[in-house]
Amino acid sequence: MLIAFEGIDGSGKTTHSKRLYFKLRDLGYKSEWTSEPTKGPIGTIIRKALRGELEFDTKILALLFAADRIYHNERISPLLKEGKIVISDRYILSSLAYQGSELPIEWVYFINRWARMPDIVIYLDLEPEDAIKRVKSGERYHLIDKLRRVRDIYLKLINSNPWKNKTYLVNTSGREEEVFREILDITLSVLRGIK
Repeated sequence: MLIAFEGIDGSGKTTHSKRLYFKLRDLGYKSEWTSEPTKGPIGTIIRKALRGELEFDTKILALLFAADRIYHNERISPLLKEGKIVISDRYILSSLAYQGSELPIEWVYFINRWARMPDIVIYLDLEPEDAIKRVKSGERYHLIDKLRRVRDIYLKLINSNPWKNKTYLVNTSGREEEVFREILDITLSVLRGIK
């Protein structure tokens, strides 16, 4: 099973995806944690671009994300075949929302068509005004207007096919423990339904 954590920067994806990984492992589930951009060669280039150390046209950056996702799939496919639960901090919806805020979303879908669809999406929702307080300034998308646009696209996507039947929206404006409890309850409920 592939569980993707999605949401705008500052919504708590890394914190909660890692917590879920450790909790599932403690409960006896075979699981792995991963993230995008990856730490591979393409992901390293993307991270530099996001920090402003490299300059790329928006289309090139979108293609780099798609290539990094193919690289990522080569890592996660064997894990899934072993029956492990793979928890990813960001996945396809991130490209659709972020690169789709600057490029035609149909094209972003097209260049990501080789990637495996996630089984579950946990979308962490947070107002951009609150998110901007949690992130380091200076990265490509850490501007309030960009985060507003990206969030609007996320919300539109998760309420349409094929995403609406696999996405769980969790508001992350509350206390971390309460948010994580909701995420854990959702995940365990889905896992029990599969058995």
